[in-house]
Amino acid sequence: MAKLQLFLLVEALAAAAAAAVLGQSAGDRLAANGTIASNQTLISAGGVFQLGFFNSSGSGNGYLGIRYYNLADPSVVWVANRNKPLNLSTATMNLTADGTLSLFDNGIIIWSTGTSRAINPVLQLLDSGNLVLIAGKSNSPLWQSFDHPCDTLLPGMKLGVDYNANISRQLVSWKSPTDPSPGDYAFKMETRGVPEISIWSSSKKTYRTGPWTNQGFSGNPKMEDSNISNKLNFSFVSNQNGVYYTTEYKNNSLLSRAVMNATGRFERWNWDGGSWSNFWYVPEDECDHYARCGSNSICTKEYYSYSCNCIKGFEDKGSLGCERTTPLSCSSDRFWKVQSIKLPDTENATTDSSKSTLAACEDWCSKNCSCLAYAMAGLNGCVTWSGDLVDLRSFISGGDDLYVRLAASESEISVESSRSNARELAIGLPLLLGFLLLCCLGLLLWWRKRGKKQGILGTDTESSVKETGLLLDLPKVMDKDDLFGQSNSSGCESLQQLPRTDFDTSEQHWRSIMINSENANLNNERAASVNLLGTLSSYDLATIKAATNNFSAANKLGEGGFGAVYKGQFQDGQTIAVKKLSRHSSQGPDEFKNELTLIANLQHRNLVRLLGSCIEGDERLLVLEYMENGSLDAFIYDKTKSVLLNWQKRLDIIVGIARGLLYLHQDSNLRVIHRDLKPSNILLDKDMNPKISDFGIARIFERDEGHENATTRPVGTFGYMAPEYLSSGIFSFKSDVFSFGVIVLEILSGKRNRVFNQANVRLNLLGHAYKLWKEGRSLEILDDALDCSYPATEILRCIRMGLLCVQEHSEDRPTMAEVVMMLASEDQQLTPLKQPTITLASSDGDLSSKEISVTIAGR
Repeated sequence: MAKLQLFLLVEALAAAAAAAVLGQSAGDRLAANGTIASNQTLISAGGVFQLGFFNSSGSGNGYLGIRYYNLADPSVVWVANRNKPLNLSTATMNLTADGTLSLFDNGIIIWSTGTSRAINPVLQLLDSGNLVLIAGKSNSPLWQSFDHPCDTLLPGMKLGVDYNANISRQLVSWKSPTDPSPGDYAFKMETRGVPEISIWSSSKKTYRTGPWTNQGFSGNPKMEDSNISNKLNFSFVSNQNGVYYTTEYKNNSLLSRAVMNATGRFERWNWDGGSWSNFWYVPEDECDHYARCGSNSICTKEYYSYSCNCIKGFEDKGSLGCERTTPLSCSSDRFWKVQSIKLPDTENATTDSSKSTLAACEDWCSKNCSCLAYAMAGLNGCVTWSGDLVDLRSFISGGDDLYVRLAASESEISVESSRSNARELAIGLPLLLGFLLLCCLGLLLWWRKRGKKQGILGTDTESSVKETGLLLDLPKVMDKDDLFGQSNSSGCESLQQLPRTDFDTSEQHWRSIMINSENANLNNERAASVNLLGTLSSYDLATIKAATNNFSAANKLGEGGFGAVYKGQFQDGQTIAVKKLSRHSSQGPDEFKNELTLIANLQHRNLVRLLGSCIEGDERLLVLEYMENGSLDAFIYDKTKSVLLNWQKRLDIIVGIARGLLYLHQDSNLRVIHRDLKPSNILLDKDMNPKISDFGIARIFERDEGHENATTRPVGTFGYMAPEYLSSGIFSFKSDVFSFGVIVLEILSGKRNRVFNQANVRLNLLGHAYKLWKEGRSLEILDDALDCSYPATEILRCIRMGLLCVQEHSEDRPTMAEVVMMLASEDQQLTPLKQPTITLASSDGDLSSKEISVTIAGR
């Protein structure tokens, strides 16, 4: 009987314990010695959050985490064991009597808070989403999940550094949308210099917020949008105890969270109308990417792309950014105001909150010769920079003002004096414009009268200018007595005597001088007009010969239909490439003039930059920037070099070529069709950035021309010419799109566009790629040099985009603007694919595989 009573007592105690556990699973607290199994949860008092086990991948493994409760999309905001998943069927969480919270998998501890020696510990899930461990009646938690964030920042959390507790709170992305283990991106506070927050990918900074200003970070004006600022309060604290950024709800009607996602974006999400709505994210565009334009250069977002503009007083130095043109003298320097920008990287900046006015900040900076720029940044007060200004971008609305130190010669009017002269400028400017207008009208009347008298504007010259848009029209024979009607002087020397023009960096506007001279040997019936760029240098032949070691074979970089290209070095150490037109070249003086004018008037980071030229006797030379890695074809076809091109590098090259073409077709002051786009005409700089070159047969169209197509005899390279151009001589902007598509498929495959023998079917690369696409085997076309770490979705998107570009009919191909959007968007394009042109080998051989420039008579 006693044994029966003892058995019943044990059963009753076990039932009571089970009831207690089951009761806790529906509440917000877990007491000492309490346990939560895989089918039990804690729910915050207001029913906002839930703590429990979950499975995100569909397998038997899972995690303990906190997520929203009773939402259609219960997003996970915190994970305890993100480094080590557990078996859900054997998983439990236990709170010991001394305050240790542990996670068990089949009896083995896989995660713990590391706390102990607590009296009457209690674990509670709050409506803020914070899981807190409290001992007795203490208000200070022994441990809290807000001190150990994962990828999500909730209102009330602090992101930053606590100096007293020696805690650094940062967000680390998930590895993938279904894998909560630590990913590649971190969103963390930078405390060197002036504090700001940055996104890091391993050891590389990819984005930064800029310093804190009055209402938000300098690099994200959307934080000041009333739609969010009326509901959330953004705060930034920096003192002796720590530096942190936090948000707080202004009312309880909103659910909001910020997430560092697996793709490298920091996003703000709000619960709106039954679903999560993405309010903003960074980086948002190309200009948000860290130091996109290098140092001392401002990145400006354009409709489809972006541009890099040097700060006033600085000049472009390529991928590294811009350098100062005139040295500073300290005492006579002025400050130039740059408006509506993201303030520079503050790693080399200092702050002084005691200087609370702009005048006090300017006074301090002007007296400190090491101060190169200053700005007022909210609670930070006066912020000054002592080194290069890195990661600048402009905003249409919002942003801050930066004052940059310039030599007096670069800025004749200081900020203060410009204010005092505003009235004089308002009066004098209209008078000056009126005077200039009268001068222009008088000059126009004189020019028309002179033209009728001397017959300068002949029919041939007019048609040539209208068709090609060229302003450079040199005689075919470049004798020194013919060029400008002067004896005993070379063409190069004459060009050197021309006045130089200005380049306005603030408006990116080139001002050129039209120089007309009469040719005495042609009885004044023809004029040579030269359109020269203000910064375009002219070199004498002796200088070029000295730089290239008299065009020695050891300096030769390559040779094509135009002639040879030589490597050279000036006495100041600058390395150059010299393009020398051969006397027997398939490209004659017209092509040389065409290329000189085009490159001189086109400026883009993905186009080869022209440094100068030389025309002396029969010699015609272009001096170009030197490209350390040569042409693209040397990499994609060479198995030993192709291993250097991983997937990201190939994608960067594709995107760079696309942006360069978009600039030629749409964004430049000219509308240019290249007509000979191929890998050998894509050059790579030391950082493997692609640059389009060789504009010898390019054509220009006026912006107001109504037609897009033109007819001429085909010139170009087999394998890259569009079918309508090859067969009928019809070319348009879509002809370049076709060539681009071929290049994309060659970059992906590492193969030339030649004939493949596939199951008794002879297909070129385009047909082969289309066949694999139809059969769902597109990845088989990839270059063997690519390892297996590439993202399949991006690869397939590029293959599809390439096939769209090589459609047989030009109207089925996208524009380059659409191509750039395809490359930037993750959305799948719904445009149906059609079979591209399949070029079969003729009896004379495989024409599509020839890498030669040809001219074919049109039908």
